[in-house]
Amino acid sequence: MILSQNADILTLVLDEVCDYQTSRKIKNTRFVDIKKIVIDFSQCKRIDFSFVIYLDEFLQKLNIPYEFKDMHSEIKEMFALVSQRKDFEQKTLKNFLNPLFFLGQWVYKKILGFIDFLNFFGLFLYHLFYTLLHPKLLRFSALVYHMNNSAFKALPVGLSTCFIVSAAISIQGVLQLQKMGVPLVSVETLAKLALREMGPFILALVIAGRSSSSYTAQIGVMRITEELDAMKTMGFDWFRFIVLPRFLALVIAMPLLVFVGDVASLFASALVIKFQTGIDFPQYIERFYEYVGVSNLWVGVIKAPFFGAAIALVGCYRGFEIRGDTQSVGKYTTMSVVNALFWIIAINALFSIIFTRLNI
Repeated sequence: MILSQNADILTLVLDEVCDYQTSRKIKNTRFVDIKKIVIDFSQCKRIDFSFVIYLDEFLQKLNIPYEFKDMHSEIKEMFALVSQRKDFEQKTLKNFLNPLFFLGQWVYKKILGFIDFLNFFGLFLYHLFYTLLHPKLLRFSALVYHMNNSAFKALPVGLSTCFIVSAAISIQGVLQLQKMGVPLVSVETLAKLALREMGPFILALVIAGRSSSSYTAQIGVMRITEELDAMKTMGFDWFRFIVLPRFLALVIAMPLLVFVGDVASLFASALVIKFQTGIDFPQYIERFYEYVGVSNLWVGVIKAPFFGAAIALVGCYRGFEIRGDTQSVGKYTTMSVVNALFWIIAINALFSIIFTRLNI
């Protein structure tokens, strides 16, 4: 670097290569009583991008008028990039102080996510109907495997949860009806509650926490290990090999699981009623057949396939969203469980409104 000063103007002729060493020389230069700085790039053939960032920040701190001379086009582009970066940081800082920026950004991300899900759901419907029209394309072995792994293996924890929750709710219900002087009414009240709500709803929550997270993690690991890319390269369809067996497994298995969950919920209610009111099992069964219609059973069974469909679709969709790092596996697995639980609650509320309107 060559320095020359004339009439309060300091001229810096940069070296052939401008890098960290050149920035140290500029830093050690005294800029006392200088009215203007001229930086000559005529002898500079190569420049480091870190030096460009340093020089721009250094000149801004000096707060002295400066001028660039004989700057090559490549160097101009580098300084333009630094200027764009500064403008972006200023806009980001300005937006950071504006709460509407975060609201708009959140809404924009949600809209993009909704469009992505519509694309996923459309492709899923196409492959589902195409497979139903051509049953030979269905991978029956994978379907049976996922029915066993995702549904039937969850029976122990599902039945235990149904039994415990139903017993806890039944205790509160029996106590209140006893205070009102109608302990016999607790039989049909708790039986209808078990068949319509407690059995299917609690079991669906357990399956959602177990299977939705499992689907997301499995597909996410396939993404990280590049199995999905290998399948695509080999011409295997993701929906037919990955999504459809998991979806159909839960749709088929959930009504069977709900029936068994209803049995566990009814048994828990019967035990609570027996120990709290003294109504034995024969009396319970007699009043159950008299006042509890079979329609209450079908209400829970009809909801079950929709619960299974929501769990499978959410788990698979979030799994395909995972991108090549282990951190995203944990993130989207958590989102999968939360979304699945939300949709189960929403579907259950929707069916409750529909059945109430239809007097079922």
